[in-house]
Amino acid sequence: MTFRVLVRHSFGACLLLGLSTGPVAGQSQDAPTERLKVRSLDIQGVSGLDVGQITSVLATRESGGLIPFLGKDRYFNRRQFQADLYRIVAFLSDNGWPRARVTSVDIEEDADKGAVDLTVHVDQGAPVIIDRVELYGFDGLDAEDQAAVSRRVSFSAGARRVQADVRTTRSAALGVLQERGYAYATVDVLEGEGTQPGHVALIVAAEPGPISTFGQITVRGNHGVSDGRVKSLLTMKEGQRFRISRVLDSQRRLYAREIFQFVSINAEPSSQIGAPVPVQVTLTQAKPRRFSIAPGYGSEENARVNATLRHLNFFGGARTGTATLKWSSLDRGLRLNVEEPSLFRRNVSMSVGAQYWYANEPAYELTTRGGRITFAKQREKSDPVRRKQSLTTLSFTFVNEYETYRIFEAALTDPSFYDELIALGLNPNTGEGSGTLHAMSLDLQRNTTPNLLDARSGYLLQMHVEQAGRWLPGSFNYVEYTAEARKYQQVGPFVLAARARAGTIDASGVLASNVPFFKRYFLGGSSSLRGWGRFEISPLTQLGQPIGGHSMFESSAELRIPAFGQLSAVAFVDAGNVWYDSFDVNLDDLRVAVGPGLRYRTPIGPVRVDLGYQLTPIDGLLIDGKAEARRWRIHFSIGQAF
Repeated sequence: MTFRVLVRHSFGACLLLGLSTGPVAGQSQDAPTERLKVRSLDIQGVSGLDVGQITSVLATRESGGLIPFLGKDRYFNRRQFQADLYRIVAFLSDNGWPRARVTSVDIEEDADKGAVDLTVHVDQGAPVIIDRVELYGFDGLDAEDQAAVSRRVSFSAGARRVQADVRTTRSAALGVLQERGYAYATVDVLEGEGTQPGHVALIVAAEPGPISTFGQITVRGNHGVSDGRVKSLLTMKEGQRFRISRVLDSQRRLYAREIFQFVSINAEPSSQIGAPVPVQVTLTQAKPRRFSIAPGYGSEENARVNATLRHLNFFGGARTGTATLKWSSLDRGLRLNVEEPSLFRRNVSMSVGAQYWYANEPAYELTTRGGRITFAKQREKSDPVRRKQSLTTLSFTFVNEYETYRIFEAALTDPSFYDELIALGLNPNTGEGSGTLHAMSLDLQRNTTPNLLDARSGYLLQMHVEQAGRWLPGSFNYVEYTAEARKYQQVGPFVLAARARAGTIDASGVLASNVPFFKRYFLGGSSSLRGWGRFEISPLTQLGQPIGGHSMFESSAELRIPAFGQLSAVAFVDAGNVWYDSFDVNLDDLRVAVGPGLRYRTPIGPVRVDLGYQLTPIDGLLIDGKAEARRWRIHFSIGQAF
């Protein structure tokens, strides 16, 4: 018998002895002492379970490769390996085989290669099978919530009893009760006798206790931000019915202000069952000043750079002051903004902004000087029991801006556009105009998507009304209405996404005299009809120049298909058009584009590229003074198209 065989048998017997008598302080003198790489680790006798699940919880691992620099070298450790034998038995027991045991261990040393091969032989024994599942103590919930509890049970009749499923079920059932106000509830998963040996009945038993409320809220660590301001940012109030999701939502909202580096909200029931639940908010403030520079690139903007300076506790009270400097081929300028997060104690914010901004669109150049003030009221609803959430925002904005603008030079040489230039109040020689825009707007938005940047479920509804003129002073007199709807539906691994948007601008007199040129509608581009470039879809002059319109409609549908890793593919169809007159939408007169796209998911959102092809090209369209030469466009950007 060779030395290798003697080592294998002697050391394996010692480990098996350790299994029956407990961990030992030392090992046999016959055991190898040099450092050995673990060349292979095999567990035999396991069925109904992936062996990789077992090896993933072990300290003993196979080396990544015995060739230098390929993979990580892992060395054999006797004590770790003996502990791993216990882990194997415990893992099998937790996964439904409580009688599992290690029957033998083979340890083969290859002294020439400095390696060791390990083989563990296991007798799983019979699994524990669940005969039936019962729920008890949930009668205080309504039928829909009881059904939600049933859906959260992770095990079923006929399956193995897995301890992880038992723990998950207990936690999920307790979460439902705590979400419905039962802060003092307890849930246990009990085992009853089955129909035969090795079979069990699992009973999810709850003791809800009384319905509770939130008690006194105490705030600590909020230097520079008052207790009242912190409490106004919470989604809970003293005396309000207890809901565990309000604790999590409040923590998320405080983190979102970014002024707090650490946020902990502890809502532990007291020893007196039924008493209001005290809430302890512990905060650690972060540095208030933040500066960032973000370069980027898009097929429309080309190169761009944003520089942002923020003060997260501007004059105290968790107010945010922001200065943004941007440069790109499309727009550039400076914007200043101050946000008051809680104007009237709760859920009403105020934002005051000023800007000096230049926009260089294909149809015009626009320079804006002035400011806006916005009041917004948010109502957030979250029901994790029924997996529903929504955020409804109502905002009112007053605009006071001075606008100077100039239309594209090609329009000045188009005789058919001369009368329009005069009506617009533009200099027919230079195409320049200016005026003061005093307007009020009302916006309503309802969003049920978990992540609008890369939505996979839910919907978005938006409505906008803007009034300029009439009782307001200023150079322009119009009213604008726009509405948009988006829907996202996950079907297996796929996502179906659809969008529709419509808008119109009306005036009591001549449209061209009351509506500034920069308010006209144009379609086309990476987030519009992707078969065309930016601002290429609109009514045309006689020479083929897009001049914008006062009514528009656009729609899109996408099928988003996962490929591999973070890469996914998209097939899309876009349709829409722009019409000159107000309230003039003709669904029989739409421009249509189709095409494929690719998405690569990143932490800041999906990077996308789309290829759009025109099914209904625009006859006579001029691009940069020349007839349109191709029916396709390629777009690069960040984020989904919608």
